[in-house]
Amino acid sequence: MKKVKNIIVFIFFVGMILSGCGKTIQSAEAENSSLKAENTRLKEENNIVGSYKDNQDKAAIVLNSNGTGRYVYADPTAPDTDDQLTWQKDTDNSFTIKLNDSNVTSPLTGKLSKGKLILSGDSNWNTEIFNKTRESLNLDNFLAKNKSKNESSQTTNSNTMNQSEDTNTGNSHPKLADGTDVYSLPLSDSRNPDSAKQRKLMEIAGDPQYRNSDGSMNDEGRALSSSIQATFHQPQ
Repeated sequence: MKKVKNIIVFIFFVGMILSGCGKTIQSAEAENSSLKAENTRLKEENNIVGSYKDNQDKAAIVLNSNGTGRYVYADPTAPDTDDQLTWQKDTDNSFTIKLNDSNVTSPLTGKLSKGKLILSGDSNWNTEIFNKTRESLNLDNFLAKNKSKNESSQTTNSNTMNQSEDTNTGNSHPKLADGTDVYSLPLSDSRNPDSAKQRKLMEIAGDPQYRNSDGSMNDEGRALSSSIQATFHQPQ
């Protein structure tokens, strides 16, 4: 009888031990699964390869796995920007991007943050924030679509300004529908007639052909800039 009791106690303790081991194994498996999921998420977040677009600025970029890519921008006042590029990884979520564009002389920095690509550069580059697209982006179609929107918007703005100019004979400056003088708008606003001139000045400033060996602007560059600046609207 004593042997039977001992066997029952032994079986009980073995069962307790096996139960504890089972829970430990399940806990370890759950932890490993969680770590794998986190590693997968981090790899996806740190992978810059793919298509990105900025609908607000009408720009888009595609980055290929071989370190090449293409950047486009549907310019509302000048020819579209369509540049080939190369990129390389610097840190976990920081990348150096070089555009094949004489007007962009400094490399750009790309940073990934929660599915967004933040593209920044020197003082001649406006920081852009791109959203990653689920599918591959056709940049030719993107340019054509946004160029069409730009042209339609320019036509509407032109008609609005002409109508305002006719009804405001006391001031020959074109005005928006709400009476705003277009020359009072920031130069970054394409509705300001001087906006395209300002962009041209920036292009001249970044063009190597208008630079001396020490980096200063040469006589040709200064003359061209001065001729453009002379056409800017002068406040009355």
